[in-house]
Amino acid sequence: MKALSGKKTYFTAGAAVLTALGAYFAGEVDLQTTISALFASLMAIFLRKGITSEAKKAAAPAEEKPAE
Repeated sequence: MKALSGKKTYFTAGAAVLTALGAYFAGEVDLQTTISALFASLMAIFLRKGITSEAKKAAAPAEEKPAE
């Protein structure tokens, strides 16, 4: 599981994007639903990235923290 550490969210979001596009091109969902699913997947990616970077900042020793 070490090889997938930090990558599972990206794989899941990528699968969601492929599923949303596949459903749209198969005629199962309309464009609005597809766009909503795509934005939800992208939000998961950016939220994951933001949480990771903020956690790294919080864990850094005080002398390494940038001045705010």
